[in-house]
Parts: sequence; C-alpha cells; structure tokens
Amino acid sequence: MSNAERDLRSIWAFLDRLAFTHGYVDAAGTKTRYVNAGPKDAPVVVMVHGMGGTWENFIANFAEFSKSFNTYAFDLKGHGYSDKPDEPYAVSGYVEQLEGFVKALGLTKIHLFGLSIGGWISTKFTVRNPGLVEKLIVMSAWGRLRLNETEEERQNGMQFLAQRAKSVENPSLEKMDKVFSQLIADPEQRMLDLLTLRMRVYSQPNMVRTMENVFAGIMPPLWEENVLTDEELKSISRPTMIIACPDSEDEFLVMAHQYRSLIPDVEWCEVFGASHWPQWETADQVNAASIEFLKG
Repeated sequence: MSNAERDLRSIWAFLDRLAFTHGYVDAAGTKTRYVNAGPKDAPVVVMVHGMGGTWENFIANFAEFSKSFNTYAFDLKGHGYSDKPDEPYAVSGYVEQLEGFVKALGLTKIHLFGLSIGGWISTKFTVRNPGLVEKLIVMSAWGRLRLNETEEERQNGMQFLAQRAKSVENPSLEKMDKVFSQLIADPEQRMLDLLTLRMRVYSQPNMVRTMENVFAGIMPPLWEENVLTDEELKSISRPTMIIACPDSEDEFLVMAHQYRSLIPDVEWCEVFGASHWPQWETADQVNAASIEFLKG
C-alpha cells in the first residue's frame, strides 16, 4: 500500500453508514464524552480504551459490535474530550468514573471490553461490581505487580513514559507516529486520520499538565495501591476472555498469562500479527472471537 493510499483512509469510513449518538454525560462528576450505537433492547457492551487514548481506539470494532449489542464507548477523564481535573489519574478514579457512567445511563447489566489500562479498569470494576457484569474481555492485560523487574526493563519503561510525555509538547504528526509505533507495529496501519485525531486531542490547552497527571496515576505509590492482586483475580466469577498477542513479548503478554493462571475458567484467545492494539491491527479476528464469546 502506498503512503497516498494509506493517507486517504478515514475514521469516518468506519461510521458513515452507522446510526449512532455522540454526546456527553456526567459520570461521577466528570463530564464524559461518549458514543452509543446498536439496538436499545440488546445486551449492553461498554468499551474502555487505553492510556492516552480516546473512545476512537475502538473505531474498527464499533459498527460490528453494534449489530448485536447496545454498544457504548467513552473517554476516560484526562483523555480525549472528557474533563481533565488537575489531579493524578489513578485506576480507582477511573473505576469510579465507569461506575458513574453506568449509573448515569441507567445500565443494569453490561459486558466489558477493555484495552490495556482499560482492561485493568474493567477488571477492577468487575471485582467491585460482579452483579453488574455479564462477561469481561481484556486485551493487552495490565495492572499486575511488577516482580523481578530488571534495571533495563525499568529504564525502558521510563524512556517510554518520557517519549509519551514529549508528544504533547508542540504536537506534530511525526510525534504522533512515534506514539503509535508503540501501539501499532505496521506503519501502514497508522493511518493519517488516526494520527491527526490524536494530534488534535494533544493540542488542547494544558495538555502537558494533563499528561503529567495521566502518568502520575501509574507511578509509585498509585501503581502499587491499585494493582490487581492474586486474590482479586481469583475472585472473578464472571465469564472472562483474555486476548493476548504472542508476537509481542512484553510485560502485557506476561501479565496476560498471569490473568490466565488466576481467573477461574478463563477463555484464552491468541491473535497473531498484532502488538498492543489487537482490536485495530487484527480487527476482524478480534471482532469475531469477542462477539462469539459474548453471545455464547
């Protein structure tokens, strides 16, 4: 595929035939941007995006899910176009926002479909609210205690955070491409429209401070305070699917195996050809496996 062909692709192409609602709701005191599509009487799916992202993380999944489900996705606080209070964004705060979102929309039973930190949030929500959750899907699992971390691994993690922090200082398409290179391995899948959206989001006022707050939520001591413990994962009684990316040998794959070993009767799904964003890089495969699991 040429760069010209790659750059002609648009986010809108995923939505231009879809009837959907796009708006804002107060979720536990946070003005929260969200999108909704699908039959109102169908089972509900709520999608929770990854760190630094927006609900558009699920742009390749939304139309397919909404054929069978009343499907929602939203921007976490400090992300996208939701409110950005000046405070560290701990996972516990995101869980409270998700609880507020569910309550504000009057949802009584939901499936959760979470990516990276969104999977961490969704799992914590399930532990706290088992009666609200029907089924749970986690992709690029995160949120476990980092055991036996080497100095090299720690330095690599710090470099990753430093690079992400710089992306909001005078945002450019080049910087956005570097961000997405850590999410989407194949350059041809990093379409210009996706990068441009992220650049617009990162160009909002006070985004340097906002990104500091995003990263503060995953640094000590907040990481340790919010980790998913062995006991929490063992306590999950809801049917759970873990989607793992074996081609990417990183801490997310390590943690996916930890989820697998601790959650009772977990369904394990491996997708190849993906790094951190399987819902985008291998959308057809993820859509088919996830929808089959939720319907099953």
